[in-house]
Amino acid sequence: MIIKDIEKIDVKAELSKIRSGNIREHNQRIMEVYEKLPEIKAIDDEITSLFIEEARNRILRRSTPRDPSEDIEALSERKKLILYSNDYPKDYLEPIYTCKLCMDEGFVDGHMCECARRIKITELYKRSNLHQIFEQENFDTFSLDCYSKKVDPSKGTSPFQNASRILVNAKDYVRRFDTERGNILIYGSTGLGKTFISNCIAKELLDSAHSVLYLSANELFEQILSRYIMSKEKINALAEVYEYIYNSDLLIIDDLGTEVINSFVRSQLFEIINKRALSRHSTIITTNLSLDELEDRYTERVMSRIAKDYILFPLFGDDIRYRK
Repeated sequence: MIIKDIEKIDVKAELSKIRSGNIREHNQRIMEVYEKLPEIKAIDDEITSLFIEEARNRILRRSTPRDPSEDIEALSERKKLILYSNDYPKDYLEPIYTCKLCMDEGFVDGHMCECARRIKITELYKRSNLHQIFEQENFDTFSLDCYSKKVDPSKGTSPFQNASRILVNAKDYVRRFDTERGNILIYGSTGLGKTFISNCIAKELLDSAHSVLYLSANELFEQILSRYIMSKEKINALAEVYEYIYNSDLLIIDDLGTEVINSFVRSQLFEIINKRALSRHSTIITTNLSLDELEDRYTERVMSRIAKDYILFPLFGDDIRYRK
């Protein structure tokens, strides 16, 4: 579904809406200031006249005794001081950009800007049922009441205490995301809230304008990577998703172990884990498999990378869906 949906999203149209909104806001600010501070309009008119004079002189190749750029700079500084003395920010009349890196154009040096990636992924979730899931499964709706408070002798703690600790660590992970960019492996039996916790993290990061790509293991390996790598004609949508797999702020691989296992899957999993770790792009993996089962299934090389770079969130206890 993600491949078909991503082709339908027109980022240029979304960026055009953003630019139009910012231009309207900028014009409203100008009208507001001109009405309250007429001297600002007089300064702007003088600056405009100097720009026109400078352009005319260049066209006619006339030399001038004084460089008008000095006068323009002096007038600009005077305008900032007037704004500041009247409780306006000095840059209040500067053009408004939601993304100052690309100035809301969506590209920097011929490459898609991160803001455009965020727009596309956010819009993708709005069009999918995942957006509704994130609204239902988040930190505000996460309940610990479904976890047993009976201590498991083999663990030395109860499912409730363990899930409480993981919940605190998940919130801390979000809070520190911009500075630490860590990775998480959430593992345990079916029905313990692994996907719910990853959904909580995903929603928080999406709400704070990070790019989050959420894929099931089956979708990642069988519908995207195998088709993209094996295809002689790299479909545009596949190529775009392939780029997101390596460049999104956070990649979530849900239900690792449900895909058909082969050497291709093992090599691609290591490639993703390794490349994203080296580029400091975060990854969250959820799985029903134990650590030993993961090593048997995906090789020691994969597990050694996970052991080195991932925070472990082990969940245990009874299926909380029945307790609910």
